[in-house]
Amino acid sequence: MKEKTIISTATLATSLLMYFYAKTVQKDAVPYVMIGGFMGAIIGESIIEFINKNKKQ
Repeated sequence: MKEKTIISTATLATSLLMYFYAKTVQKDAVPYVMIGGFMGAIIGESIIEFINKNKKQ
């Protein structure tokens, strides 16, 4: 898979999870979605680094 696809998928997934969490606890969803997107980007980048590290070995 391409790096961009992995990062985008992780960002989308965490954003959606945070959106549904915000709706469940009846809070404004915007800050939760923004934090979820940021976390997803970090998770996606970590996955890419892990994959690239394993390919080099």
